Amino acid sequence: MAALREQTLPKDIRSMMTASETLGLSIFSVWEVAKKNQMGKLPLPMDLPHWFKAALPHHVNVLPLIPDIIVESARLPDFPVNDPADQLIVATARIHKLTLLTSDTKLKGYRHASIHYFTPVMDKENS
Repeated sequence: MAALREQTLPKDIRSMMTASETLGLSIFSVWEVAKKNQMGKLPLPMDLPHWFKAALPHHVNVLPLIPDIIVESARLPDFPVNDPADQLIVATARIHKLTLLTSDTKLKGYRHASIHYFTPVMDKENS
């Protein structure tokens, strides 16, 4: 999760995420952060509500769940994983005609959506 550690994003991804660009974020990505934090798999440097406020700047538009996304998620062709959250995130990108930026290797190469896979940068020298 690079929301507050921007240096883990490769330069090409950081350049896409400028404040002049409005970004879409599936509500299910937000939910996944909350669940991983709740289960102890994603420690955050502050309380969850404060983290969300800091991590979701004004140019990030949280995209709600709508019936079209639910239908799309149930119709994804050849989806590589049996994860309802991933299905809803990919369906959100397809419905809104967005490119999904992800480091999730399970989605790498899924040809039925516009997906830009990246490998997080592990140290500042390589960013």
